[in-house]
Amino acid sequence: MKQWRLSHRILALALAPVWIITILLTGTVAAVGTTQIDGALKERGALIARHLSSACEYGAFSGNREVLQALTQATLKEEDAQGVVVTDALNNVLVSSGKLDHIESNFAQSALKGNVIHGAHSSLIFATPIYQGTPATDNFDLIDHGQNVSASKPKLLGFAYLELSTVSSQHAKTLFVFICFLIGVAGTAVASFFAFRMSRDLTRPLSRLIEGVHNMAKGDFDTRIKANSGGELQDLEEGFNLMAAEVENSHNKMLEVNTNLEYLIAARTQELELKNQDLEYLSNTDRLTGLFNRLKLETILEEEHMRSKRYGSQFSIALIDVDKFKSINDTFGHSAGDQVLVSIGIILQENIRSSDAVGRWGGEEFLVIFRETSAEDALVISEKLRESIAVHEFHLVGHRTASFGVTHYRHPDSILEIMIRADNALYEAKNKGRNCVEFQDH
Repeated sequence: MKQWRLSHRILALALAPVWIITILLTGTVAAVGTTQIDGALKERGALIARHLSSACEYGAFSGNREVLQALTQATLKEEDAQGVVVTDALNNVLVSSGKLDHIESNFAQSALKGNVIHGAHSSLIFATPIYQGTPATDNFDLIDHGQNVSASKPKLLGFAYLELSTVSSQHAKTLFVFICFLIGVAGTAVASFFAFRMSRDLTRPLSRLIEGVHNMAKGDFDTRIKANSGGELQDLEEGFNLMAAEVENSHNKMLEVNTNLEYLIAARTQELELKNQDLEYLSNTDRLTGLFNRLKLETILEEEHMRSKRYGSQFSIALIDVDKFKSINDTFGHSAGDQVLVSIGIILQENIRSSDAVGRWGGEEFLVIFRETSAEDALVISEKLRESIAVHEFHLVGHRTASFGVTHYRHPDSILEIMIRADNALYEAKNKGRNCVEFQDH
C-alpha cells in the first residue's frame, strides 16, 4: 500500500469503512426485520387459534355443528386464513371451512403441546385443544401466565385447527430485504461519491502546497494562503484557495446530509414504536368489548399480588356475571347478546377510577381490579356499578341486571385463593336471587 499513489490511499481509507459498515448494517436490519415479520404472523395465528378454541367450547360440548360451522366460517375471513377445522376429542372432523380438510394423527399431540405445525404448501397450522369450562390458554407459550394455575384437569372436548398462509409474509420479507438492499446500495454510492470528491479536493492541494494541506488535514477547512507570489506560483496559490473553499462547502453539505439522515431514522423509529404499540394493544384487548382480555387481567392480577406481598398494600376484585344471559341469546339472538356485553363494558369502564382495571374474564363474566382499595370501598363501588347496570335501558332487550362477587387480598393469599372466594361470593349472589353484591372474606 505504501507504493500506491496518494489519491489511491485516500480512496481506500475512505471507502473501506463505509462499505463494511453499510454491508453489516444492511444485513442486520434485514435479518431483524424478517424475524419480526415471522414472529408477528405466529403471534397473530396463536391469538386467533386461542379465541377460536374458546368460542368453540359451547358448540363442541352441545354437539351443535351449526354454531361450529359459523365460527369456522367467521374465522376463515381472517387475513391469510386458508382453512379452519374443528374435531372431537378423538380427532374426528366435526366441521371444516376452507382447504384444511385432512388432519394428521400427530396434530392432536401438537395441539396439546402448543406446537406450530408447518403445512405442506407455504403455511402454518395452529392447533389448540377445546376444554370444557376452561377458557382458552396460551398453548403457544407467547405470554408468561405465572405459576398459579388450577390443579384440576379440564375435560377435553376436541381440537381446533387454523391454517394460515405464509405467502404474504414471504412476500413482505422479500420486499423488506430488497428495500434494505437498495438503501444499502444507495448509501454506498453516495458515500463513494463523497469519498471520490474528497480525494480529488485533497490530493491536488497536497501535491502543490504541503503547508496548506497539513492545515486542512487537521480539520481547518477554512484554511487560506496568501496569493501574492505572482506568476504561475500565484495561480497555484489562488487555485488552492478555491479548492479549500470547495472542501469547506462539501463538509457543510455532508453535515446537512447527516442531519437529514438522523431525522429520517428518528421518524422510522417512531413509526416502528407506534406499530409495536398497536400490536401490544391487540394482544391485550378483548375483541368484542374493547376492554382488557383475560390474559391482560391475569398479568395485572399477578402485578398487584406481587406488590401487595412486597409492600403490604391491598387490592380488591369484583367478579361480575350478567344475569340470565343465555335467555338474551335465545330470545333476541347472539348479536343482541354481544351488544349487551359491549354496553355493560362501557358502563363498567365509565364508572370506575382511572387507576382501576376492568376486562372481560370470559363469556358473560367481567372482572374489576380495584388497586389500593379496601373491601369496604370495593363494595361501595360495586354497588354503584350494579345500580348503573340495572337502570340502563339496553337496546332491544330492555333492562338487565348483573350479580357481583367481591373479595379482597389477605396476606398470604394466592391468586387462586382470591379468585375462588370471588367465585363463591358470585355463586352466593346468584342463589340470593341475582342482581345483588355479595362479599366473601374467608
